[in-house]
Order: sequence, then C-alpha cells, then structure tokens
Amino acid sequence: MTNRLSITRTATFDNLADLLAVADQACERAGASREVRDAVRLAVEEVTVNVITHGYADEPPGPITIELDWDRCPMTIEIADRARAFDPRSVPPPAFDTALEDRPIGGLGWHLVRQMVDEVRYRPDPERGNRLTLLKQIHP
Repeated sequence: MTNRLSITRTATFDNLADLLAVADQACERAGASREVRDAVRLAVEEVTVNVITHGYADEPPGPITIELDWDRCPMTIEIADRARAFDPRSVPPPAFDTALEDRPIGGLGWHLVRQMVDEVRYRPDPERGNRLTLLKQIHP
C-alpha cells in the first residue's frame, strides 16, 4: 500500500470539500490522532482558501494540487498552484499586544497555519507557480 495521496482540482470553493477530504483520508490512513487530523485539516483549509481567494483573485481559477506523504515522519503536505507568487514568510506575525481596532485586517490565517504545523517551507517555481510544504509530526 502506498503512503501517499494526491489530488488536483481547479481552485474553486466548489472543490474545497474534495481537497479537504484527501487531507482527512491521508491522516486517517497514517493513524494520526484526532488532534493531528484537525491541525492538518485546518492548515490545508487555510492555505487552500487563500489560494482560491487571493492567489487567483484577478484571473480565472487555475489548478491546485495537494499531495500528502506519510511514508516517514513528519508527514509532508505539498500544496502547489499556478497563481501569482506569494511568499508566506512576507506576512509578519500578528501584533497581539496592539489594540484590536489598531491591528491591520488579515494575516491571522498564516499565524494559524504556523501554529498548526511544525514547519512551513515555500519555494517559488517560475514555470509552475507556488510550492508550499507543510511538515507535521503525526506520531509522538
């Protein structure tokens, strides 16, 4: 049996459930705890929604591929798209010590992703768009 699942769909909200189902299925097959499953799902959902909402915002929706590999620990979650380049490292951490009304809108999603996984890696691919790698320990 292979320890890898992959799905490619057009980056639209109509396909979000299919994309998330693959993340759920991979975590189940890997024997991940409920806490790990929820963290992986939330991180994948946040990244995918960002690609749908912001990545392809001014152009027709393009492909998004999610590939999960749990052959070894940590689980590797690759999310690739052909949207405009976006480096999540450019998003500063939220200023929680600032009054709510003085905080800029946005940016909490990337903070959440960073909290849900152990590592976030980004590399632009000039020919194929963005490649985001999330690493998550699935076993204690």
